[in-house]
Amino acid sequence: MIDYHEILEKVENLMREASKIFFELDPKNNFEMKGKNDFVTEVDFEVQEFLGENLLNLIPNSNLLAEEKDKSKEDLKDYTWVLDPVDGTTNLVHGFNHSVISLALLEKSEIVLGAIYDPFRDEFFSAIKDEGAKLNGQEIKVSCDKNFSDTLIGVGTGGGRLNRADETFEMIRFVYDKTNGIRRIGSAALEMCYTACGRYDGFIEDGLNLWDYAAGTLIVREAGGIVINIHGQEISCERFSGIICGNKSVVEELKRFVY
Repeated sequence: MIDYHEILEKVENLMREASKIFFELDPKNNFEMKGKNDFVTEVDFEVQEFLGENLLNLIPNSNLLAEEKDKSKEDLKDYTWVLDPVDGTTNLVHGFNHSVISLALLEKSEIVLGAIYDPFRDEFFSAIKDEGAKLNGQEIKVSCDKNFSDTLIGVGTGGGRLNRADETFEMIRFVYDKTNGIRRIGSAALEMCYTACGRYDGFIEDGLNLWDYAAGTLIVREAGGIVINIHGQEISCERFSGIICGNKSVVEELKRFVY
């Protein structure tokens, strides 16, 4: 029987240790382009190598699904770690300090543990299935339902929308016109955490990989929020998906953008 509380404590220690790499290497002078606006740095590689080796030792016979180093197509086993070593690599390269480590644990295809660490603000967001969500050990909740005009909404414009500029700006214009404000940070995992703790009222982004949204999905749900995919269905563990998340009323409003 796996003690998820013990696992989470060890995960937090490992993620804090791995995050030191963010400050030891200079990503501005040490990156490659994987595609348009898609960077990878030595920070990504070293964080993944450090965490991958240590995580596999926490649960015997577990495996690692991760963004870099040919780990992006691994099969889901009884226990699978889903890791984004740096969510917000473009931010990291530009010195825009909004990048996080995102980690989820799947039991078969169910997300049972989520952890996201922001080393720039020393904020550790976490959740264990059916036990609520926390920020640095304190319980967090999504914002209360309110008039859409009073909300603050995060809108992602990442790689999944590169060829859909007209639709994207139509969505942005709607949110801009109908809400109290629109935000774009550039890290889906972090923006899902901001939704979970009520800094955002909702968040929408298309074209995400499982490692981008797995941990955030559990954290938002355990904070009392709703997470659906871009087709309006309850999110599962799709390898590639868009997400809409937030409190119930916000998700209902943002459903207009499902397709």
